[in-house]
Amino acid sequence: MIKVPINIPTFKRSKRNKKADPDKWYIYKTKLMLAAIFFKTAGGVGRIILDYLLWQRSMNGVESTSLPNKFFYMNYGITRQRKYDALMKLEKEKLIVLEQENGKATKVKLNIEENLNG
Repeated sequence: MIKVPINIPTFKRSKRNKKADPDKWYIYKTKLMLAAIFFKTAGGVGRIILDYLLWQRSMNGVESTSLPNKFFYMNYGITRQRKYDALMKLEKEKLIVLEQENGKATKVKLNIEENLNG
């Protein structure tokens, strides 16, 4: 039997060598009680809507945005009917504000106050 020496690297090789900064990840900035309120009001769909709205706000700085049907269906399997039901529940509890116009997509805006100090 012939032994072949195998050199196993002791470090992980990647394109970036530095560790990612969790302060820049929007998902970790989500307040636990805020997420719990959205989940309690509209279930898992409400929580996903909150994540999407916070992501849009942190990445693009937009206050009101539409919720694309294709994005929610392809990534989470959420149909437009389930999304609409969740939006109605969240609006009833005054957690979001809906801006509806005939012939246009509904714009959604978060109606929450955030403490920047923690």
